[in-house]
Amino acid sequence: MESLKSWARTVYLVAVISSAALLMIPKSMQKQSKFVIELLLLLCIVAPAVGLVGKSHEVAGIRWDYADLAPEDFSLERFYASEVQRRAVQMGLAAGLRIHSVEVEARGIAPDFSGTKVYVYLTGPIDESEAEVIQKFRELLATHLGIDPKHICFEQLQE
Repeated sequence: MESLKSWARTVYLVAVISSAALLMIPKSMQKQSKFVIELLLLLCIVAPAVGLVGKSHEVAGIRWDYADLAPEDFSLERFYASEVQRRAVQMGLAAGLRIHSVEVEARGIAPDFSGTKVYVYLTGPIDESEAEVIQKFRELLATHLGIDPKHICFEQLQE
């Protein structure tokens, strides 16, 4: 419904601006100007209907059919996962944690990946002094990523 309101506002705004432009155009160019403005208004009215038609597009000899693209072909999840992995390693090393690797399972629909799970693998045994640092790091990482702290798991790497 909001998109319909936005479309109606756009058409109304184009009509108002067009009528104001017609008042400023000299009489000798009124006929051509009316034609151009009417085409512009018609384009604004018809544009949303054209977007509803699901056509395939051909660009530079390559056919793109959006219906054939599978979600796994889209790389936003992989990009998000790699960025989270990179940030988690950097932040963990800065906090003094002995991080071996980080595994990220990106869950959710872009741009909201709030269901993401992060597995942080640590080298060496975890003692009591590191337990508090790990808890603070979990809270920091959860706040930074906008995910639930329960979705961040720390595991000791088995050698």
